[in-house]
Amino acid sequence: MRSNDYRSLLRQGESALENAGTLDAAFDARCLLEDCAGLDRTHLVLAYGETPSETVRQAYLDRIARRASGEPLQYILGEWTFCGNRFRVREGVLIPRPETEFLCEKAVSLLPENAVLYDVCAGTGCIGLSVALRRPDVQVYLFEKYDIPFACLRENIIVHSAQNAHAVLCDMLQDVPHGLPRADGIVSNPPYIPASELPTLPAEVRREPREALDGGADGLTFYRALRNKWFPLLADGGFLLMECGEGQPPEISALFPCAQTEPDYLGTQRFVTVFRKD
Repeated sequence: MRSNDYRSLLRQGESALENAGTLDAAFDARCLLEDCAGLDRTHLVLAYGETPSETVRQAYLDRIARRASGEPLQYILGEWTFCGNRFRVREGVLIPRPETEFLCEKAVSLLPENAVLYDVCAGTGCIGLSVALRRPDVQVYLFEKYDIPFACLRENIIVHSAQNAHAVLCDMLQDVPHGLPRADGIVSNPPYIPASELPTLPAEVRREPREALDGGADGLTFYRALRNKWFPLLADGGFLLMECGEGQPPEISALFPCAQTEPDYLGTQRFVTVFRKD
């Protein structure tokens, strides 16, 4: 007879995800059970021999089915950790990724006291808000065009009580903000995948919004806008810090004088920094 405790329920979830070909079935199954049960990892282990309620059991199996269908784990959970903070995430927004934490870490280190930072193509706001939380002396303006991520961005500002973070509805390809203080730094993780490559992306990545991925014909549309419209908004000595795709740093560096490139934690050249010198 099958046991009805938490341990057996977790194994059932793992098996379902493994059969569906989920890459990290054990991790995903545990995250979903922790969320449904309202338990952290330690307390879930301590509760392995206990019997979950039928409400918890059904909620868990429903979420396992969603994950097995290819829905991203982060959308199911409704939040994800970035730079040690939890951010609201939902379908229609780009999912925060660990390599992007580099933008936050470097911006924090480069910004002078009482600085102004722009986060362009902000999405959930995880980059700019992480800076705002680390540096309460910095005023952070987060620019986003689309309604769903903009709503998510505003929620995250409220959740984190970030009084020094300001959401601005803005099409970065068209609009140049007026009446805002000059920026000491700009960070951006814009769409950078060439349009022709979008159909070749993994199925799960294609569940994320196309507008957060599509960088135009050559993947550089948004970098040209950063150069032409946003870079001039920097104060003298200010920096523009960008994430890009594998193989793109040389092309992006060609758009800017004296660009510097740096690798992610896997050694892939992924970040480009440019300083403005008048």
